[in-house]
Formats: sequence, C-alpha cells, structure tokens
Amino acid sequence: MSDRNPGSQHVMKVVLPILVVAFETDYGGVVSNTRYLEYIERGRYAMLQAANLGVEGTWAELGVQAVVRRVEVDYVSVARHEDKLELEISVREHTGATSLLAFELTRPKDGAIIMRARQTLAYINTKWRPVRVPDVFLSGLPAD
Repeated sequence: MSDRNPGSQHVMKVVLPILVVAFETDYGGVVSNTRYLEYIERGRYAMLQAANLGVEGTWAELGVQAVVRRVEVDYVSVARHEDKLELEISVREHTGATSLLAFELTRPKDGAIIMRARQTLAYINTKWRPVRVPDVFLSGLPAD
C-alpha cells in the first residue's frame, strides 16, 4: 500500500455500476429492500479499494480496520430486474472516531433516485478496541 498519497486533498467519490439480476428481485421483478444493504456494502468496498485502503491490507499492515457502526436507508423509488443503476459513494465527514459515508443509487436512463443511505464507520485496532480515525483514512478518504 505504498502508493497512497497522504497529502491528497481531493474529495473522494466513487461511482459503481450495478446491473439488477433476477435473484435480487421478488416475483414481481422488484429489487428486495435487503439487497440495497448489499449494494451499500459493495459501494463501501469499492471506495476503500479506490483509496488503496482494502480491509485485509489495512488490517495486516496498519493493525486497524473500518467497521460499520450504523446504516440509515431511505427507499425513494423501486428498481426492477435488468435495470442499470449507478451507486455514487462519497465521504461526508470525519469526526474523532467515526467517518460518515453517503450513498445515492440512481437509474441513469430516467434520472430516478432509487435509494439514499448514510453509513457510519468506526475504527478498531487488533485488540478490537475503538480508535480515532487513523490519519491514513483521513488523507485517503477526504470528506466533501
């Protein structure tokens, strides 16, 4: 993970394409509300990977890991089988011991907002104790 740029001050945003597949839907072809939590997790992992802060690497190299503390989801509209969606993920803020990520899932073909969510991350060390937001996360995941 030596190619991190700790002096970077750009705003971190990631857009993840999602194609809705059959097993994610109910019999009516509508995405199950539990699948949105999976999309959020995919988005979190995509953001961490884009920042070169993968879960296994930071745990092994730095002895720290970001863990999900809270998720809030607002279901705005429905997504259906074979919809092509985009999940935008951004870092909203860092406090002493947490980071807040924001998610917006849209359907680009008609501009519909499907879901908005907020996810609070906390940080733990190898003793499973909470720690302040590590500097490498502050610099790798700059907030809006």
